[in-house]
Order: sequence, then structure tokens, then C-alpha cells
Amino acid sequence: MIIRQLKKKIINAANGAPLNLFFINLIFQKIFRLDNQCKFSKCYTSRVICPERLTIVGQSENSSVLKSLAVSGGCYIQASEGISIGEGTIWSFNVAIVSQGHDLNDLTKVPKINPIVIGKNCWIGANSTILPGVVLGNRTIVGANTVVSKSFPDGNVVIGGVPAKVIRNLE
Repeated sequence: MIIRQLKKKIINAANGAPLNLFFINLIFQKIFRLDNQCKFSKCYTSRVICPERLTIVGQSENSSVLKSLAVSGGCYIQASEGISIGEGTIWSFNVAIVSQGHDLNDLTKVPKINPIVIGKNCWIGANSTILPGVVLGNRTIVGANTVVSKSFPDGNVVIGGVPAKVIRNLE
């Protein structure tokens, strides 16, 4: 009985990630203290800067956002100015979400920028970059290798390219 309860707790804590990856992430995050201040389980090859400013909207125990955070390797999430990610959103490997930039005339200055807001049920493709102040509406699909430098707040679109542009509308 106790073993079943423990097994259930471990599976719930893994948020849908394979158990071997969950334990590797746990070792790097809790024992080696790599990004240990992040309250979410994250892939050991990813970095989360200012995790206290990372918000997952509508978070549930088996959230796809938490699973993406745990299994998508090589990601860089810098949440200094705040990042909000809607329920059902997933992303691939090597995604960069950067919420803070620099003043172009004085690189030592960091201007105040609006937080990044990513809506519900979005998909962010491999090697994509989302830059400061961007708002992506619900059901926005970001193609692989895309640089998102402006907002697409209406959602229901597929965007791609450098810089991102609407490729097609979703029904």
C-alpha cells in the first residue's frame, strides 16, 4: 500500500516526463543545485533565469507546460521582466524566451519592458526565440527557427520566419 502511494506521488511529481529524465532533472536541480531556485522541475540542460517571475496560468498537476519544461532540453528562459505561459502550451528543444533587453545607445542600461505573455494551447517550434514584450494569443503556432520580435495578440495563427510573420490563419 505504501509503495503504491509513493509510486503515485513520484509519477505525479514527474508531470508526465519519463521517470529516468525526472530523476536526472531532480539530481541536477536538487543535489547539484543547478537552477535549484526554480520551483518547477526543468530539464537539466535548460536554464531558467529569475524563475520567480515565471508564471504558468491555469497550472494543474499534469500540466503540458510543466511537462514541456521538464523534457525540452537546451532551452533558455530569462524571466527578469516576467513571463506568463497559458495552459496547454508546449515547446520544443533549444527555445529561447528572453524578457529583458538592453538600451541600444548604452548597453549598461536595461529599459523597463512589458512582460512576455504566451496564451493557451500554443506550440513553439525548435530553435525559436521570443523577444521582450511579445504577446502571443491563444493557439499561436511558432514555426521552427522563428524569431518573434513583435506581438500576435489575436492568436489562431501560424507564424514563422525572421522576423516572424503570419504564415496562415487557423480556423
